[in-house]
This record gives sequence, C-alpha cells and structure tokens, in this order.
Amino acid sequence: METPTLAAWLDRIGIEHPRGVERGLDRVGIVADRLGVVPPAAKTIVVAGTNGKGSTTAFAEHLLLAAGHSVGTTTSPHLHRFNERIRVNGREVDDETVVDAFESIESNRGGIDLSYFEYATLAAMYVMSQTPLDYAVLEVGLGGRLDAVNIVDADVSVITSIGIDHQEYLGETREMIGAEKAGVMRTSVPVVCGDPDPPASIVERARELAAPLLLASRDFGYGTGRFWVRGRDGGRRTFELAGTPVDPVNAATAAVAVCQTGCQLDQRTATRAARTVRNPGRLEIVQHEGRTWVLDVAHNPHAAAFLGDRLRSLFADRTVRAVVGCLEDKDVAGIVAALGHRVAEFAYADTSPPRGRAGAALREAARDAGAFAGTLDGALTHLLARCGTERDVILACGSFDVVERVRTRLGCP
Repeated sequence: METPTLAAWLDRIGIEHPRGVERGLDRVGIVADRLGVVPPAAKTIVVAGTNGKGSTTAFAEHLLLAAGHSVGTTTSPHLHRFNERIRVNGREVDDETVVDAFESIESNRGGIDLSYFEYATLAAMYVMSQTPLDYAVLEVGLGGRLDAVNIVDADVSVITSIGIDHQEYLGETREMIGAEKAGVMRTSVPVVCGDPDPPASIVERARELAAPLLLASRDFGYGTGRFWVRGRDGGRRTFELAGTPVDPVNAATAAVAVCQTGCQLDQRTATRAARTVRNPGRLEIVQHEGRTWVLDVAHNPHAAAFLGDRLRSLFADRTVRAVVGCLEDKDVAGIVAALGHRVAEFAYADTSPPRGRAGAALREAARDAGAFAGTLDGALTHLLARCGTERDVILACGSFDVVERVRTRLGCP
C-alpha cells in the first residue's frame, strides 16, 4: 500500500476531524501519553496571548539558538506550508518527518477524535521528542486553558498582549479572554506578561498560583531599537536590537522568558538573534520593483492599532495605502478605524473559502462606500495605479490569507 503524502494527510485530518470536535485536553492528553511526547524537551516555554505570539516565539527560539542550545519550535497558523509549524534548530522539518509523526499519532489514537490543530500539535511534540532537545518553544493556537499545547507543564509561561478576538470561544471582554490565556500558568512557575496593562484576571490568577509575575514596564521594557530587563539587584540591563524585524516589545518579552529558564544572555547573543530571526507576515517589509510593501497578518483592532503606531514611526513622511482582506468573524470596521490615522486609502479584497468574505461585504461593514472592493489582484492593481510616487507604501493586512497571497505575488521566500 502506498504511503499517503503530506498533502493527503492534511486533507484527511481536515475532513475527518473538523473544527466541531469537542474541545478540552483529555483526549489529546491521552494520545500524548501513548506517544510519550510530554515533555517534548528538557525545558519548555509556552507562549499565549492575542497578538505578538508569533514574534515572541520566534525571538525566543533564536535567542536560545544563538546561546548554543538545541531548540524545537511550533507555531501556528502557517502562511505557505504546513512544515512552517514545526522547526528543529531553526529549520522546518521535511514532509517525510511530518508524515511519520501523523502515522504514529494515527496508530496510537485508537477511537479518539482529534482536531486538525490537535494533530498538528501532537506532530510537533512527536518530532521534538525524537531528538534530545534542550528547549521547546510552543506557541498556543487559541486561548490557553483548553488549547492542545496546554497539556505541557511549562518551565516558563508567557502571555503577550491581550486584545478582543475569537470572542465566540474566549469571551467578549479582555478580562474573560485574559482568564482563558491565564490557563497556561502553573503553580510557582514564572509568568512573563508583555501586556503593559494586563487584565486583572491574569494578575489575580498568578497570585492564586504563587506564580512569580514579571510585567512589562515594571520588570522589563523597550524603546526604539532596544529593550531592557531588570536584574536581581534591581538594576537595568539594556540590549541593542539593530536590524531585527521583531518589535522591541516582543523581543523583550522573549528575552525575559529565556532568562527565566536559566539561560544567560549577553549583547552578542541578542545581536546574533536579532540578525538571524525571520518572522514572515509580521511587520515584514519587502522591496519589490522599486516599491515598498508592508505585510502584516494583523486581524483584530488591537493588532491593527499596534501596526498603525509602527507605520507612523517607520514611514512618517510617506503615503501608505492598504489592501485589507478579513475572514467572516473579524471586525473589519475596527481594523480600519485603528489604521485610519496612518492609511490614506483602503481597498477591500475577497478572502478565500471556507471562512472568506467578499470585498464588497468588507467595504460595507467598514462604511467606506467610495473604496475599491473586489479580487485581491484587482485591489492591488487599483492601489498601485493610485500611488503618486515610488515613495508610496502598500500595506497588506487583515488575514493570513491575504498576506500569504501577496507574499506569493511578490515572490517572497
């Protein structure tokens, strides 16, 4: 019998194990025990939060690599290839490795139903468990308390910024969402929170668990091209971040988490990590045929506000035009409002099934009646024709779907 390809496996787990599978940790925990994949490495950092998880995870990974450690990393979702979700020592695993992991999961799950994301998480842990690793850095997919990653008891828990997103699963307020994210905390285990104004639910849960809580602006902080951490003696130590695509707030959060595991950082390690880290689709600046493009998967108002601030600092004297494409459950009006102070013109692009939304519907929801709406190619053609000079900037945002297709159009690796 021919071994299924990775593409066949992805079709299979997407069809046989849909989004409607019951949430919770019991099922995935049983399969993980059968596989023997917990813990996936000697030490583990778990990264939860609404925005900034991907950047924080990537920078923590590269700090550890720069310090000479072996590291396994899992992130989600992917832009182009499923393999992006699983890295060992900074390299994506190949198709054969992922297929082997899926086959092992299949042979151990018995009659237990698993969702696509649970398959992906278990596959990442299985791959990591096959090689002795110093560290695993695991990005939570959704929430925290009931996310498959939460079967692992982290050595350090990270919660990045908290915004309003995925309300149907996590709740309507920052307090409710914060409580779900706080589910990754463990008794007496350090928690690094990158939100300068964390919901009380996070602070209170840390207190209940006697988990040391390190807070942005109090225990660590950041500025343009640098970040600082507070040492045990109460003094600040500053690290420079020349040339990194990772924003200092996420770099600082990652650095504190890495330090909390016992890894010692110095400027040389931080510089090496800053130069090597890549995080496609997160404030990614691309030069293509004389034009500057900014690609960012910001898909909620909180992320869009953060993006708008960065656009203002990076392109203060340049005109920015944006193509926006959002999925059906996203607040496009809030995203546009958050970017409006920095974007001169919006065009609305159709997004892909099954959760896609027509550009015309996005335009209506954003109350932007005079704007272009249609296909992604049409939106980009419209904006390029509207650019007055080569100094004008094109922003693509609103979803992984739109950013992935623009990256492909631009020939990004």
